[in-house]
Amino acid sequence: MRLAKKPVFSLLILLAAAASLVACNRTETGDENFHTLAQEQIRDPQYFPGDLPIPEGAGITFTEGELVGGKKSSMLIYETEESMAKLGTTYIKYIQDKELVSNTEIVERNNLIISGKAPGSYSYSIIGSSSEARPGGAEIIVTWIEN
Repeated sequence: MRLAKKPVFSLLILLAAAASLVACNRTETGDENFHTLAQEQIRDPQYFPGDLPIPEGAGITFTEGELVGGKKSSMLIYETEESMAKLGTTYIKYIQDKELVSNTEIVERNNLIISGKAPGSYSYSIIGSSSEARPGGAEIIVTWIEN
């Protein structure tokens, strides 16, 4: 019987380690439905913070990063089935955790507008609306512009 306990104990340690690695890949919201932009396989995530939360299963439809007049700007558009309430809660928490200045925080059933600044650094906006083409879905537009 002693021999059987040793492999089981080793297996439990291995499972616990795997679970902690999975937990490290989630956003700081602790929400299982979100991960970070850095974990997405996108073509051009230039200038966005890698820790920006993105819902699991989001369909990224557009990304662009530009350097114009020495200033960086980025745009990300994605579609999701996540509710506006959950998106709003997640992004407001992210902005608070990053200690960003928030100028606008509007979270309604079918719309989302969150915007503000990182003093002396960049401006951001997160705008969402319900999708007419996909009932229950939403389209989110995120912009980051260097000041």
